[in-house]
Amino acid sequence: MEFQLLGPLEARPSSGTRIELRATKPGALLALLLLHANAWVRVDQLIAGIWHEQAVPASALRNLRSYVWQLRQSVGERLESRPGGYRIKVLPGELDTELVETLAESGRAALAEAAYETAAERLSAALGHWRGEPFEGLEFDGARAAAANWEERRAELRCLLAEAYLASDRATDAITLLREVADRDPLRESAWARLVLALQQAGRPAEALAAFEHARKLLARELGWEPGPELVAAQRKVLQERQPGTGAKLSLVAGGGSAPRPAGIDGLLASAASEVLIMCATVGPGPAEVVRRLGQATLRPGVRYRVLCPDSARLSGALGGLALAGADVRTVADVPMDALVVDRSAAVLPDDRAGSSSAAVFRLPGVVAATAGLFDRIWPEAVPLIPTGLDDREGAAGLTRRERDLLTLLCSGSTDESAAARLDISVRTVRRMVADIMNRLGARSRFQAGAKAAGRGWLMAEAG
Repeated sequence: MEFQLLGPLEARPSSGTRIELRATKPGALLALLLLHANAWVRVDQLIAGIWHEQAVPASALRNLRSYVWQLRQSVGERLESRPGGYRIKVLPGELDTELVETLAESGRAALAEAAYETAAERLSAALGHWRGEPFEGLEFDGARAAAANWEERRAELRCLLAEAYLASDRATDAITLLREVADRDPLRESAWARLVLALQQAGRPAEALAAFEHARKLLARELGWEPGPELVAAQRKVLQERQPGTGAKLSLVAGGGSAPRPAGIDGLLASAASEVLIMCATVGPGPAEVVRRLGQATLRPGVRYRVLCPDSARLSGALGGLALAGADVRTVADVPMDALVVDRSAAVLPDDRAGSSSAAVFRLPGVVAATAGLFDRIWPEAVPLIPTGLDDREGAAGLTRRERDLLTLLCSGSTDESAAARLDISVRTVRRMVADIMNRLGARSRFQAGAKAAGRGWLMAEAG
């Protein structure tokens, strides 16, 4: 006999005659028993499930016995009874949910062992057991909870099958599958992350970035948060991936211009009307060269220049000159890629972060929006190169009272967290203040900053 829950409720005796029970009360009884296959279910539980949306009639027990009799006409002696309860006997391999669990476990094991074709075959077989909505037409609490659980498993299996497809160079099949998952559950970030990677693998990076941007806006609108690490990592991989010997994959999509020479980049910068964003992942060639050229020229009036560089570049003379010229320069521990965005309408992405000076200009909205979006997410966490808000009474040459207190605490062995608690500020503020102090002192470490501040008498100023 076969019992099927992943769709309309059905039982199929060995004779092969299909029995459709669906939303009838005997069907609800069978579903309740199959949810606890081979286990005894109390009469009161069965009554509560069968009459879940209405008052339990006085004849409920008599009616239950009638439903049991009707059900036995279909399943025979599989339906057993004892005082106060009933159970249904199910043999191994007879329940579709059990078959799915077995196939899914086997598929996951094959995927872990890099047996991708085998994994795809077994995961496909598992998904083939769905015939519609699980427990279709059954509304009691246990059925609704089980249906939601099995729909979640279905989405997980589809994502795993997509992974197997991608590993087997079947990107198109993966894309079709992942679009179905994302359409059905638009807030499932794991599906969007895999879809971005699948589109990239299929040679469609512009669509990949457009998918990321769509997911980002959806998450912001519906949940009020930014994409998580998995989805962001997928976007970064698309932006950074290169084809061996040809430079950036992105230069192959429609909308990518030819590699601009320095004069071409200068021309693009000269056309800026409102905003220029620069990310420098290294201090070598690439956008860093743009920084040097900007530092040697007058920035365009009315244009906001924002520059992100790694913390290792804080003592760079070019960055300092650019900041003094009016650009907003910040640093973070790690900048994920080199990029230049002008007026959020054009993006310049270099071919090789390791040193090539060639690059490509992109005006595709998906590419530009994704690059600018990555910049915008990093910017709030970055530390300004030139500190603001110094106490005018002490000037840039000394320390504010709070800075002195902070440096004293850190020199006495306090951690960032304990210093933040003592001063009633955030840990992020502590780290930003330390970076500002180190910059003003020209220090390469916190220890050196403390020594230089003490040498200048800044830490003794309070006592004086």
